[in-house]
Amino acid sequence: MNELHARAARFAVAAVEHARSLHRSPLAPDVARLHRLFTSDRAERRPDYQRDPALRRAYLGFFLPFNAVKIALLLDRARREGLLPAPPEPAVLDIGAGPLTGVFAAWIAYGRLGPCVAVDAAAAAMSAAEPLLSVIAHGGVAQRAVNVALRPASSYLEGTRPHLVIVANVLNELRDPRRGADTRGQLSADLVAALAPGGRVLMVEPATRVHGRALMVLRDRLVAERQVSVLAPCRGATTCPLLRGRGDWCHGEHPWDPPGALAELARAAGIEKAALKESHLLLAPRSEAPSAVGLRLVGGPMRDNSGTERRYACGVDGLATLVGTPGLPRDVVDAARGALLAPVPAGLGIELRPSRAPGARAAARGAGRSRPRARAGAGPRRR
Repeated sequence: MNELHARAARFAVAAVEHARSLHRSPLAPDVARLHRLFTSDRAERRPDYQRDPALRRAYLGFFLPFNAVKIALLLDRARREGLLPAPPEPAVLDIGAGPLTGVFAAWIAYGRLGPCVAVDAAAAAMSAAEPLLSVIAHGGVAQRAVNVALRPASSYLEGTRPHLVIVANVLNELRDPRRGADTRGQLSADLVAALAPGGRVLMVEPATRVHGRALMVLRDRLVAERQVSVLAPCRGATTCPLLRGRGDWCHGEHPWDPPGALAELARAAGIEKAALKESHLLLAPRSEAPSAVGLRLVGGPMRDNSGTERRYACGVDGLATLVGTPGLPRDVVDAARGALLAPVPAGLGIELRPSRAPGARAAARGAGRSRPRARAGAGPRRR
């Protein structure tokens, strides 16, 4: 177990124990109820659901650790790809913090923290997580009860320039996911402008078609308006190729084995957590150009009756199909959705559908072998 996973397990166990200490009744039924409100009974969930003590402790003991670890693994992936600097004491701004999810995620990823500011319209949600700050040995988090859709970042930063801004499950709360593009675009540009040199803004949304596609629309808007640089998951394509098919969207997965206490709670609540899934954008100032090297895996492995294996990927020239005859390399098959192949393994067949702005194909292919795609099929669907 590496240090990040050790921190993740330590935090998850502490979150479960803290939630159980809030009331003597079993935690699993409350977790199951909140899970239904997030899924099958979503229409019945009130915006202020965390005012319900039972639902608040369910979130603290179950959804908080899963969400914090998911964001931490996403940050670690960005770090390994060279996209995320690691300052000695990272200053973090947690937008739509809820129970300080972004702050805990940053600690799990970095193992240390500098000054932190948490912003949420509901002050009670932030204060509910304060007992868990002892787990990360952090003196405190400045909390601002603010509606971020109505106030510029300068109004609640008070002169602080963060190295990392985490905006988790916020955009889907800013009006209907298929609308509100102006608000999302302005918030994105506003937060990037507030960054310290070398800073990053990470926007994370649920891995659903509606929310994933809304994020892709925002991505295309930011690229077209040249407001910010989109470093990930994209590899520099002019427009998102997955928007061409109405049933397609970009999302990633992060395998994680939760510690026993959290795994037990999931089983008791009847919830299966095979992998942590998300849709995201990693943003930087316009002066930092995105890399065009490599291909991002955006689909799961497929195999036809002849034994030929394929995986969908995305690069600077748009969608590509990786083809292995008789099979793809094991590391390509086993790689999680969202992983980056850079360079592309030698000897791999690539069926490429060019985007509107070809020209950097050699960089995207790396050491791979390309041939024209025989048929422009549909993009990758969720599997």
